[in-house]
Order: sequence, then C-alpha cells, then structure tokens
Amino acid sequence: MTQEVLVFRKQLLPYSETFIADQGKYLDRYHASFAGFTADRSGLHLLDFSSSKILGDTSEQFNWSKLLFRMGLMGGSDWIRQLKSIDPALIHAHFLKDGTEALKLGHYLHKPVITTLHGHDITKREKKHLFKRDRQYFFRRVDRVIAVSDYIAQHALANGCPEHKLVKHSIGIDLERFRQEKNESEHPSILFVGRLVEKKGCTYLLQALAMLENKYPELNLTIVGDGNLGEELKQQAGQLRVKVDFVGTENAQQIRDRLANSWLFVAPSITARSGDAEGLGMVFLEAQALHTPVVSFRSGGVVEAVEDEKTGLLCAEKDVATLAEHIDSLLADSARRQEMGRQGRIRVENLFDVRKQCKLLEGIYDEVSNRA
Repeated sequence: MTQEVLVFRKQLLPYSETFIADQGKYLDRYHASFAGFTADRSGLHLLDFSSSKILGDTSEQFNWSKLLFRMGLMGGSDWIRQLKSIDPALIHAHFLKDGTEALKLGHYLHKPVITTLHGHDITKREKKHLFKRDRQYFFRRVDRVIAVSDYIAQHALANGCPEHKLVKHSIGIDLERFRQEKNESEHPSILFVGRLVEKKGCTYLLQALAMLENKYPELNLTIVGDGNLGEELKQQAGQLRVKVDFVGTENAQQIRDRLANSWLFVAPSITARSGDAEGLGMVFLEAQALHTPVVSFRSGGVVEAVEDEKTGLLCAEKDVATLAEHIDSLLADSARRQEMGRQGRIRVENLFDVRKQCKLLEGIYDEVSNRA
C-alpha cells in the first residue's frame, strides 16, 4: 500500500529547485504531497503531479498565520487540518532552516521529520549566536539528516549533527530529459551555467579565457545566469577584451541544448568568504549526462560530482593558470573530450539516476517511519 510523505519547503517552489520536485515525482512506494508557507509561481507548476498546501499568499504584506505558527500559537489551523487529513508517514524538509520550521509541523502532526542538507544551509558560517542555537536545537530534535555529499556530511558532523542520525544520499537527475545527441558547435565553445555570485567563481573563468584568446581566436564563451556580480563580470570581460555572451537566465530545455552543443562545461566554483560552497552541483551532473566534459576547481562536493581525469579535469581553487591549461588540453584533443563525455554519461547513469536514488530514499523513509 502506498504511504504518504509530506515534503516541506517554506517557499513552493523556486524554479531552480527542480530536483526537489523530481525527487517527489519519482517515488514508487510513497506518494509525495507538498506543503509550504508561501507560493513561488516561478516553479509551482513543477508540482502539478501532486497536491500543494500553501499556508499564505505571496500577495499578503504580512502573513499573520505564518508568524503565529512560528510562535507555536497554532497559526494556520485550517492549513494544519488539511495536512493532518493527508496523514503522512513522515515529513521531509529541504534545507536546514526549513527543517527547523518542519519540526514545529511535526509536533502538530505527531510525525517524524527528516531534512536534506544541500550546501549553503550548513557550510556558511553563522555569525549570530541565535543561528548557532537554532542548529543545535535542530540536530537535537530532527529524526534523520540526509547529506547530499560526503562534503556536506562532514560539515553536518562538525556543526553538531549526531552521527547516528546522519546518512549520505544524493537526489540525482531525471535522465530521460537528457537524451539528445551530442552535437558540438563548429567553433570551440565553452558554457558556464550558474548564479553570478562569488561562490560560482566566474571571475576566474574570464581570467583563464584571457590566457587562451590568442591560441583560440574563435573560442566562444556563453554565460547563462544572473546575480549580484553580473555588471562587475561584464566590466571585467570588457577590460580583458574577451568575447563573452551574457545571455541571462534560460529555461531547462535551452540549457540542455547548450550543454549538448558545447565542447566543454566550465564552472570554477570556490569556497566563498562566507563559507558557502557547492554541496554537490546538479548542473555538473547535467553536463556529464549530455556527454560534455567538465572543467572546474577541486571545491566542495564538486569532487564527488565529477571524477577527475575521467569525466573532467579539476585543479586547486583559484589556480587560474592550471584552469586555463585544462581548458586548452581538452579543446585541443577531440578524442579525449569524446571519451570523457562517454564516461560522464556512464557515471551519472550509475550513481545519479533520480529513479534509482528514489528507491534508496524510500528505504530511509521506511526506517524512519517504522522506528516512529
């Protein structure tokens, strides 16, 4: 008999969090319903396969129900009744602060709570004592913590997560969406996809590109994404006199088409000054799924997403000279690119197929719900 799991995210659902929707969609023995405080219309359609219970409306200037709920005063009683009617076996939250909110929900519903940690929610250094205290409370009360990589698991342990509550489990990607043939562009091409923020390291890619301009005059770099460093990066590209197309945000199909046509995917992520780093990096998996070799820094969970020397090339963070050398070596060797692309697809099929990963996740659900 199919059991229910209630997936909680404070905001349902940012378009960038397709992976949360996919994980719920491809469960087999469990059925996922979704709950959140507010709606994010950019990605809410991703949950059309299921039901979504929203506490408040994003148009409200001040959400009293949300405030009362957080204070433990039974705000949103109708919302709670709707969730009780689902009768979930457990609650699955994503990101640490959402997990803390889910603990209150678990109290009202008398259900166990598990939470997946993805990256910045556990790697960023919290300066305020209140946030540190919240982490201590969270790890003490939560029933199970899922880390998307060994890197995230290490940070969870360092921040007080009991070892017996911790399990490593990666979500994976929907490989059925990544079936188009590899079709490299006529001229050498590099693709970057990501937010234009410090952690993504785009500034180092521009520096590396400047080193390659003379050797590859027809080399094209396309940068997909936006962020607070967008204007600064455009100015840097102008100063370096490198040819870059800043195309802004694009939808998933457009990105897949670009990955299939690009010679290389280069995303030199770093550990930001705040401590924020890649937990795993879903776009690294997507590139490999489309037979596109990856070049990056050896940062955070990237070392688990990409197998160095087999599906891509990695070097130390901020080592621009070696980054340029790695890009050069793969641009110049089509046979090596093709072999790395082939190995990348195999790696993702073996380790990061969302359907296979959901079967493993259901084993975690079984353990937690049975113990409860």
